[in-house]
Amino acid sequence: MVKESIVIFGSSSEVAVELQKILKEKHFDFYSFSRSEVEKNVSNHTQVNDYLEDYEKINTLFDQLGPTYVIFFNGFLAENRDQQIPNLSEIKKTDYINFLVPYELSNKLGSDFLNIKKFIYISSMSAIRPRYKNYVYGLSKRKLEESIKYLSLPSYLIFRFGKIKTKMSKNHKDAPFTMSAEQSAKVILDKLDKTGMVYANTGLYLISIVMKILPNFVFKKIKL
Repeated sequence: MVKESIVIFGSSSEVAVELQKILKEKHFDFYSFSRSEVEKNVSNHTQVNDYLEDYEKINTLFDQLGPTYVIFFNGFLAENRDQQIPNLSEIKKTDYINFLVPYELSNKLGSDFLNIKKFIYISSMSAIRPRYKNYVYGLSKRKLEESIKYLSLPSYLIFRFGKIKTKMSKNHKDAPFTMSAEQSAKVILDKLDKTGMVYANTGLYLISIVMKILPNFVFKKIKL
């Protein structure tokens, strides 16, 4: 089990909040960043207006740390076709939050700090084969997965989850192997020492294989 410092980006997300509860219980040394306000009694938290524009705040923290694991929870979902179709502003925001922020921060931090041991990303099954229901979101996650491979990172870990029950997915139907935020946080901590691509469970891994080989006309008919 990892015992180095952990820095969490997007710490106000529901899964990140659950992970921080566990880290606190287990006496981990962790720090967090978010654009949203958090409870005033949360220690080691820094609020930013924009992760990229406020990089100096981030830089200042990493100057003080030893061996560190970095976890990106940044996420935004504004589509659930046909019920909700994103407008141009939401499409840009989806790409900015899901792809550009973690990608640019990884690139800068990986170059500036040799004390970072691993970069961890929370991705989605929708990255495997984006479909009409959440196409923009899936593309942004897929782009992140593919792009980080070409950065000079010491090590990386990508978690692929199915549906996680959060505010972001509240109007989406439950898919096979749907998990709660708390269950997802436990999976992340349990598998934090792995590298490469990791699925939340074996069931999702098997579904990923099916998704890759399904004929297009069948794949398009899947409603979940």
